Amino acid sequence: MRDNISNFGGDPGNITIFGQSGGGAKVNTLMAMPSAKGLFHKAINESGSFRTDMLDKQSTQAIAAEVLKTLSLQANQVDDLQKIPFAQLSDAGKKALKTVADQMKAAGKTLPGFGLGWGPSVDGEDLPYQPFSKEAFELSKNIPLMIGTVKNEFMPSLFSGMPNAPLDKVMEYIKKQQGDKADAYIAAVKKAYPDDTKPTDLMDVDVIFRPGAVSQANEKSALQNGAPVYMYLFTWQSPVMDGKYKAVHCMELAFVFNNINRCEEMTGGAKEAYALADKVSGAWINFARNGNPNHKGLPNWPAYNSTNTSTMHFNNQCVVKPQMDKDLFALVAPKL
Repeated sequence: MRDNISNFGGDPGNITIFGQSGGGAKVNTLMAMPSAKGLFHKAINESGSFRTDMLDKQSTQAIAAEVLKTLSLQANQVDDLQKIPFAQLSDAGKKALKTVADQMKAAGKTLPGFGLGWGPSVDGEDLPYQPFSKEAFELSKNIPLMIGTVKNEFMPSLFSGMPNAPLDKVMEYIKKQQGDKADAYIAAVKKAYPDDTKPTDLMDVDVIFRPGAVSQANEKSALQNGAPVYMYLFTWQSPVMDGKYKAVHCMELAFVFNNINRCEEMTGGAKEAYALADKVSGAWINFARNGNPNHKGLPNWPAYNSTNTSTMHFNNQCVVKPQMDKDLFALVAPKL
């Protein structure tokens, strides 16, 4: 990109990389890759900090060996993988992932949050560091970062067929999920989002993607003489289908690219959506230009640190708030 961007009118000395979900995870991977240092100058991570650790080389080699074993291939026949029909190869891959995952569990090893999958690994060469390691943060300390998530991500009410569930059903779900922590969980959600009124709002707050983003922002912003970090939370709620989609995973993309007219089936296309898209896209553009997302359409957006925890909440009324969900994240944090 750096070597070719001038052919498209771009500035090779001012490159911003950004991605959403798996794309955001790839941004983190590049920030931890010594060979990528100097190839970009700013980074934006949208809902991509769900993976704090990559698999090690031993684990990924075990997965590869299991794939070959499942397909009755020897190590010196690896090129034959190109001749395997996709369906057969995919099935072998799934079986290999399950086998190695079962082996890791039996050995008492911790699996990644979404289980084993195909992705980069710490190989000691191209990727010598874990993305949340001190070495990785130091490597990218001069890269300004804008990072955030959407409020609801993969919300339980949508994926469990409960988009309009009444309060008693929501409480039943939360008690089943949280056990003796249910009352504390509900109190923490209400503290984080005191203006919510829909019963399913109590069960739909994301606690998978945002904790990693907050952790990354805390670590990066604490680097001495490091580049600034800007934290956001996209809380705008889609009105379509009686509000069932809320701020679902990917919802911010239409606003980032300011193409509401192409995405009215998810945004509703009301004037409020167009107005918010101007504010969101303007922030992304300004950050790409100069490493600061502030513009006249937004209230002042301070750089984030673990003390001020300044977070831009993107909604019909954009507002900067401190972190409101500390109690919630402390409650759901894994016990080590």
